[in-house]
Amino acid sequence: MKKLPILKSAVAIATAGFLLIAPVSANAAGEKILWTQSFNEKAGTKVDPKVWSYNIGAGGWGNNEQQYYTNKAANISTDGKGSLVIRAIKLIPDDPKTTYITNWCIDCVYSSARVMTKDKVGFKYGSISARIKVPEGTGLWPAFWMLGVPRNSCDGWPSCGEIDIMESRGSNTSVSVHSLHGPDYSGGNAKTNYFYAGNDLLSDAFHTYRVDWLPDSIKFYVDNKLVVGHSKRSIAPDSWVFNAEFYLILNLATGGNFDGGALDETIQQAEMKIDWIKYTTLKGKGKVTRY
Repeated sequence: MKKLPILKSAVAIATAGFLLIAPVSANAAGEKILWTQSFNEKAGTKVDPKVWSYNIGAGGWGNNEQQYYTNKAANISTDGKGSLVIRAIKLIPDDPKTTYITNWCIDCVYSSARVMTKDKVGFKYGSISARIKVPEGTGLWPAFWMLGVPRNSCDGWPSCGEIDIMESRGSNTSVSVHSLHGPDYSGGNAKTNYFYAGNDLLSDAFHTYRVDWLPDSIKFYVDNKLVVGHSKRSIAPDSWVFNAEFYLILNLATGGNFDGGALDETIQQAEMKIDWIKYTTLKGKGKVTRY
């Protein structure tokens, strides 16, 4: 599996093996790689607690999702082949290992995982990309996205903003979804655009999803192909809420409104694979904050 060339350079690597510490060398375009994640540890290694925290519990958040997020290695860990894998695993009634889930959450059909860098690592401007393979299957909902850090001008979602670098509907993995959410343009009214892969399925191979983020502008890319660009001017008179710090989120949801409310419950296990994540400066702009 192709990995980031920077991983072989003279860069200090954290003890847990995940986090590359800035400052690091400039890339070919003259931009600096500020932060990366690679997942080359032995199979079953959990995410670095200095970088990621877990959302645990039923993850509906108003979307009618049908998964229970855990912090278990079965649901999120490295595969020993260079990827972090988030697994949605079908819950078995009366299984003593998951009875605590089904007894508490009768609507939960799968266990899965959702991790975030909130209060650990923050980002402002720059270019953020990840190489991801999405799963196929009706009702599967993988996502690589960002939320705005609460601040004086906002107190949460959607007023602090949401940047969906990549979402995918398991029922149609020839298309990926890229959105901005903010006050008065959230949920079904988000600024949403699509990447069409043609006859190919995004679930058949890894693809690189990227957002280029500058003051007053955001552009989405898939495999270096521009999907759409938004700017403070283009979304006016709606408010631009993206000139602030955001944090990253990775998750694999099941069911929910995003894929039309359907869910193929014959799926016993599904996997979202993340090869690497990279954050660089863009036109000299980009700031990573570690807490």
